Amino acid sequence: MRPRSPSLALLLPALMLAWLALAATAVADPTVLTYPKRPDSPRWNYALGLIALAFKEVGRDYVLKPTDEEMSQARAARELETGNVDFIWTGTSADYEQRFRAIRIPVLRGLDGYRICIIDPKRQAAFSAVQTLDDLKQLTIGQDPGWSDVALLKAAGFKVVTGAYNDLFDMAARDRFDCFLRGVHEAPAEVAKHPGLAVESDLLIVYPFTSFFFVGKANTQLADDLETGLKKAYADGSFMAYFKNHPAIQAIFADARIHERRRFDIPNAMLTPETRAIPAEYWEGR
Repeated sequence: MRPRSPSLALLLPALMLAWLALAATAVADPTVLTYPKRPDSPRWNYALGLIALAFKEVGRDYVLKPTDEEMSQARAARELETGNVDFIWTGTSADYEQRFRAIRIPVLRGLDGYRICIIDPKRQAAFSAVQTLDDLKQLTIGQDPGWSDVALLKAAGFKVVTGAYNDLFDMAARDRFDCFLRGVHEAPAEVAKHPGLAVESDLLIVYPFTSFFFVGKANTQLADDLETGLKKAYADGSFMAYFKNHPAIQAIFADARIHERRRFDIPNAMLTPETRAIPAEYWEGR
């Protein structure tokens, strides 16, 4: 006698379990997040690693994918508005904070606002003599006219001379101004390309400024994951461990000798009230 075939009723539970397993596999596939491609750099690698740390903290399985081609900051912002990229990392502004959802955890702990001077080395003695903020304001500062620093510095009472970025190095060499003010992460590498200039050795100018991760306003899930993940990383110490041990951050402190300089703090009237209210624990040196 031939064995009877299993009835459909007996097969249904097994088929249902197989379908649920396939569905679960599909749901578990990681979400791909697209970001604007940038030239590879230690600081950019630091930022991407920080995002990965945030996602690990909240148990989210995201895959980060760069765009096929590099983008300017302005284009990246437009692509975020249209939904072609999922997040950007850039210096904050009132405009960006209105257009996008800012993740208000300073990515570099405010090191973006730590500035040092590129100078004609023959002028070092004038900087070494600076002891007060009023002394500092007697020196002229060179900046690109398109940079937000120009309005900030003028509002704080500094004399600013403007010129195109590529011209400012020659202007510094010809004493058109005293100090080409640059970020602590920028000046050492730029001076290496302009051997007639030097990084000023004694002073550090600090104003409240930061870069944020920005996402589209409608992308509440991604915004919540990033903000919650970064706050959890602060709470369990992993943010500060990552910050202190990353080669990009260590290089900033070592190359600029931040802790060996006389520090001058100036206000930033351009900050929004929301960014001004960020707790001190998220800022370096407060």
